[in-house]
Amino acid sequence: MNILSMIKQELVSVIIPTFNRYQLLREALHCVLAQSHSYIEVIVIDDGSTDKTKDLVISLSTTDTSVIQYIYQPNSGQAIARNTGLAHAQGEFIQYLDSDDLLEPTKLQLQVKALQENPDAGVAYGITLRKNMVTGEIKPWARTNEKIDNIFPDFLPQRGWDTNAPLWRRSVCDAIGPWGNFRCMEDWEHDLRAGMLGVKTVHVPEVAVIVRDHQGDRSSGMKTGFTPALTRDFFRSHKSIWLRMKSQGLTDWSYLEQFSRKMFWIARLCGERQLIAEAKEALSFANEMVATHHAPWEIRTFKALTKVLGWPRAVTWTEALKKSR
Repeated sequence: MNILSMIKQELVSVIIPTFNRYQLLREALHCVLAQSHSYIEVIVIDDGSTDKTKDLVISLSTTDTSVIQYIYQPNSGQAIARNTGLAHAQGEFIQYLDSDDLLEPTKLQLQVKALQENPDAGVAYGITLRKNMVTGEIKPWARTNEKIDNIFPDFLPQRGWDTNAPLWRRSVCDAIGPWGNFRCMEDWEHDLRAGMLGVKTVHVPEVAVIVRDHQGDRSSGMKTGFTPALTRDFFRSHKSIWLRMKSQGLTDWSYLEQFSRKMFWIARLCGERQLIAEAKEALSFANEMVATHHAPWEIRTFKALTKVLGWPRAVTWTEALKKSR
């Protein structure tokens, strides 16, 4: 095996979407360049920034242009930016990194080794710590300090890791397919698709990532709350997962019951924001989920109320009724 083939088998492509946060991006890039793993390429996708992002990346890449690529695209959201990065990636392993977060120096080295030692695993992940940049508080994030055996259905209620925690095999990323064009929950939807493919995990019980909670927006935009636009994408991501579950016959009531309640809540959320077409579709999905397992009286009652009161008033009335119980 020649040296180029050896490097190819070790190469990690680090894909960093970013938008108007060059100061945080500087720290993210430095943490990647400080990795103990030898073979890395960095792909920065500038998602329409109007600040000094380009100048920063170009200045860091002048010493070795083979390490850092800069790609500009009109603002399209983090999912499309990750797809752009993946299309340019040459590595056997893929690391997605949010531009305001940090990787520990041994993250890539340890997780590449774990995947090489576990050829049946498609993704390795390590412990994430979440740091509040205002208070300084640091605590473990989600389930990253434990072994997660099944991405699906375990991630249906909530993701067990952040976007930065996993290191993926490139072959798995290709099998998952492109990231869905959602401005929120795109990472949850992506990971559940991996779970539905049966992708196996390997846990590296070392701190790998620092997620930083800061004053600026996260890439999902969820700090602004459920605006109509984000609510629509929130629904679309859940719709995508339900349609895939249904097509694959993944409808065991042990996990579908909770998911049906979530879809019912999404229907009310959409109706409250005058997204009537989405609300009706979400309600029909919730009804599909429960129809073969449980009498959907609650959904039928709510549907009747929407016809009498309209969606916003029906939501207000039912929420008030719940609080009074």
